[in-house]
Amino acid sequence: MAIQPAAVEYGAADPAERGESGGSGTHDSEDAGAAGHARSGRVGAAGRVIRPIRLFALHLARTLGLFSLAGRLTSGDLRILCYHGAALADEHKFRPGLFITEATFRRRLQILAAGNYPVLSLGEALRHLDEGSLPARATVITIDDGWYGTYSIMGPALREAQLPATLYIATYYLEKCTQVFNVAAGYILWRAAPQTLDLNTVGSGLQGVFDLARGEARERAVKVLEAWGDTREATDRQRLLQALCQVVGVNWVEIETTRQLQFMTSVEAQRLGAEGVSLQLHTHRHRFPRERSLAEQEIVDNRQSLGRLSAEPAVHFCYPSGQYSPEQIPWLKELGVRSGVTTKRGLVRSSSDRFTLPRLLDFETMTELEFEAEISGFNDLLHRMLP
Repeated sequence: MAIQPAAVEYGAADPAERGESGGSGTHDSEDAGAAGHARSGRVGAAGRVIRPIRLFALHLARTLGLFSLAGRLTSGDLRILCYHGAALADEHKFRPGLFITEATFRRRLQILAAGNYPVLSLGEALRHLDEGSLPARATVITIDDGWYGTYSIMGPALREAQLPATLYIATYYLEKCTQVFNVAAGYILWRAAPQTLDLNTVGSGLQGVFDLARGEARERAVKVLEAWGDTREATDRQRLLQALCQVVGVNWVEIETTRQLQFMTSVEAQRLGAEGVSLQLHTHRHRFPRERSLAEQEIVDNRQSLGRLSAEPAVHFCYPSGQYSPEQIPWLKELGVRSGVTTKRGLVRSSSDRFTLPRLLDFETMTELEFEAEISGFNDLLHRMLP
C-alpha cells in the first residue's frame, strides 16, 4: 500500500582496489529494480492519482480495527526495519528513499514505543526466532551503509531511546572519508539552477550536453560522470565534484563542511559500536560480485575493517542494493555468516530463510499511516492474500 524506494548503488572504489567494475549482475529484490522514480524521489502521474486512494483505504482499514487485528495475527513474526541515511540539510528532498529527516526518525521511534513493539538486537531476535521464544511484535532496527548522518542524528536518537540497532557498513567509504561519488554528483546537479551543462567544461575526458531542468537528463549526466569515476582514484573524483560545483554554481565548501553525502569516520563508527550499535557486514566496496573469489574477498576485507572497529563478531550480512543470486548464499555460509537481509518487503516468519530475510523499508515520504500499516503487519497480510 506504500511506494517503496530502491536501494542505491555507489560509485566505484579506486581502480587498484576495485577488483572488477560492476555489481553482482543479478538481483532478487523487487526494490532493486524500481530505480526509476524511487532514486530521485519522483512519483509518476499514475502514482499521484492512485496514492490518495491507497491512503484513504488505509485510513478506513485502521478505523475499522484492521491494523490492530493484523498486529495480533502477525504478533509472532519479526519486524526488521530498514533505514539508510539521515538528512543533514535537504538530502531528503533529493532522495527521500535514501535520506530521512531527524524529526521523522524520532517520530518512528515514538510510534514503536507507543505501539508496544519491543526493539531487540538482530542477533537476539534471530536467536529467539530459532528457539520459538520471540516476544510479541518484536522489532529490529537496521541501518545500511554508514552515512555521517547515521552517526550524528540517528545515533543520538537511538541512545536517548535506549534502543539497539544494527549498522551494516560498506567500509571502503568509511576509510576514505570522501563523498560517495555518484550520489554526490546527482545531488549537485539536483541542487543546481536550471541550466545547460556541457560536461567538457567540468573535466577532460568528459563529453555531453545536458538540460539540468530535466530529471532524465540529470540522470544521464550522472551516468557519464559515474563511468568516468570508475577509472579514477578517490582524490580525482573529489576534485571533479569540486569542479562540477564551480561550473553549475553550487557551494562545494558547504557540502564539505557539513559532511553531506559522506560516510562517518572509523573513530565515529567505533563510538557507535561502543554505545551498543552492532557493526555488521555490507561488503567493503558496496558490491557483491558473481565471481566467487572476488565476492569472498569483499567479505574478508569488510570483516577485517570491522574488526578494527569492534570486538563483536561480524556475522550478519546485508546484500548491497539488495542484489544477490542463490549460488552466492553457500559462499556466505562457508565464511561464517549467519544471516543475510534483503530489500524485499515483508515480515520474517520462523520458516523464513535466514539468508534472504525481508525488511520493512522506511523512507521520508512514507506517512505515519503507511508506516503503521507496515509495522502492524497489515501490508504483509495483504500481500500474502493478494500476491
